[in-house]
Amino acid sequence: MRINNHRFLAAVLLLAASIALPAQEGRGNGRLTGTVVDDNGAPLENATITLKYMEYNNSRQTKSNAKGQWGFLGLGKGTVQVTGEMEGYAASVTQQPVSGAKPNPEIRIVLKKGTGVAGDPARDTILRANELFDQRQYAEALALYQEFAQKNPANYQIGIYIANCKTELGNYEEAMAEYQKVLAEVTKETPELKGNATAALVFAGIGDVYLRQENFKLAVENFQRSIDIQPGDPALPYNVAEIMFARNKVDEAEKYYTLATQIKPEWPKPYLKLAYVAMNRGQMDKAVGHLTKFCEIGKDDPKFSEGQALLELLQKK
Repeated sequence: MRINNHRFLAAVLLLAASIALPAQEGRGNGRLTGTVVDDNGAPLENATITLKYMEYNNSRQTKSNAKGQWGFLGLGKGTVQVTGEMEGYAASVTQQPVSGAKPNPEIRIVLKKGTGVAGDPARDTILRANELFDQRQYAEALALYQEFAQKNPANYQIGIYIANCKTELGNYEEAMAEYQKVLAEVTKETPELKGNATAALVFAGIGDVYLRQENFKLAVENFQRSIDIQPGDPALPYNVAEIMFARNKVDEAEKYYTLATQIKPEWPKPYLKLAYVAMNRGQMDKAVGHLTKFCEIGKDDPKFSEGQALLELLQKK
């Protein structure tokens, strides 16, 4: 297949970049259960438990029963943020990798008496900060994350969000310091770090900082460390690929998107991104192959229509 029409190529790339629908991955056959208790170990009834995927736009909410028990069904593989909240208690936020097939460990949420009131300002602070970050208002998001950290010092994972903001603001030394603080706390809990989702996110963040500083060697080393900690999680190499592609490191982006497909061949999203990589290089035959695979397995993917439109457009030439 030969592409001689520059207008056609421009139209293809424009369509590839015009994805507007939010991803809804994170669906499967997995379940995650746990309990919520106060700092004396007594179960808390009617506490609000919110589950949010770190990689996808997918969140769910439930309430604890009289025994403090709660659960979520129909989960897919990924890393989730679980927030426990109740009036009169400080919110608790933790992260946990989940499987869509294998049993997941139970999560014990401990809520301490604090400043929590109706409407839970702690949770509202985090949600507002997340919105600001998504809107690229990093300074404003940083202020809210820091406010939460001051009121909830036990939730050291919030340091990742603080570091991410400082990275986006170009304060790389401060970002590194925040990542190291989180890593120090993680190491106390899991000295070997293997399988620890928070540690994996830290090393991915450090890798991003090095990449922005154009220290490609250390960037790759830290990205690989992140993946080694959780080798079975396709979201990690996928996110690394996203960072690489955004920095025009197309060869590395292709490598990590491909790794994501090897870890989870039935996940359609990396195939779509591999098609974008191929189109970026002008390799339209290769793009057709990736798009064909995406359309075969991604009929339930919210970006299916975009992928199908691209495939049809390329096949006409």
